[in-house]
Amino acid sequence: MKLKTDQITLLRMKKKSKKKVLITGSTGFIGFHLKKKLNLKFKLFTPNKKKLDLKKKRNLKSYLDKLKPDIIINLASSTIFKKKIKSEKNNQFNNTYLTNKNLVDTVNNNCKFIIFFGSIEEYGECNLPYGEKMEPKPKSFYGKYKYKAYLYAKRKLKKKKINYIWLRPSLTYGYKDNRERYLGQIINALKNDQKIILHPGDQVRDYIYVDDLCKIVELLLVSKTYKFNSVLNVSAQNYIKLVSLPKKVEIIANQKINYQFKKNNNEINMINSNKKLKRLFPNLKFSNFKRSLETVIKQELKI
Repeated sequence: MKLKTDQITLLRMKKKSKKKVLITGSTGFIGFHLKKKLNLKFKLFTPNKKKLDLKKKRNLKSYLDKLKPDIIINLASSTIFKKKIKSEKNNQFNNTYLTNKNLVDTVNNNCKFIIFFGSIEEYGECNLPYGEKMEPKPKSFYGKYKYKAYLYAKRKLKKKKINYIWLRPSLTYGYKDNRERYLGQIINALKNDQKIILHPGDQVRDYIYVDDLCKIVELLLVSKTYKFNSVLNVSAQNYIKLVSLPKKVEIIANQKINYQFKKNNNEINMINSNKKLKRLFPNLKFSNFKRSLETVIKQELKI
């Protein structure tokens, strides 16, 4: 009986000693995978938007003051893009910029480290491959407001003396990918036997498997020190021509997709350098693109 009681006490102590990690925007694609990856090593708090809306600053401050998280991973942004320019600008200002700004304004010094999710789209028209020291030239409102949020966080967190890292991941793919994204749209059309119109042009894009992205986040969290205060590109150097992806998916699934290509007049390549990432984690291994894409398609089709 005493042995059983001691084991329960030990489990409670372990649970209590885990760092408290708040993941904002956790109900999305990356959040789904991060929660599974980090659940055993950290005490996770993953409120949905109804419980914690980052646009409501007063409520956010109250939540942070009460919870006192050791670490925050901020995924909040909008990846559901509006067709009308004015609507998209407002969408990205409110859901990508303002959410980050409010978090930075309300976070207190109980938090020792914040991981922000920026975007490869911040670089825009910079020379390839993108490097962390480049001054971004974003084209999309998503990229523009991500970059604006980064500049705000950099300035404010320096005054607050809170350590942070601003990740700029390549295009992330995996199980439950966003349907609004190019590869997610293709896989969703395959699953539901739908016709789709694609606008790939000749762009080359940089893809990283979501499991690799989550592994890198975990490595950052268990590092000896959190003194980063910088930008970090996250790339596996999977440089893929978008026009080739439907055929790759068809071959893996052994199934035809009903798609049509239409001309894209707004072509831009997006390729990250990962030299800094490799220096930080020299033993890091990445998933093979073809094999991981096979895994994703099998999961989605329940093969």
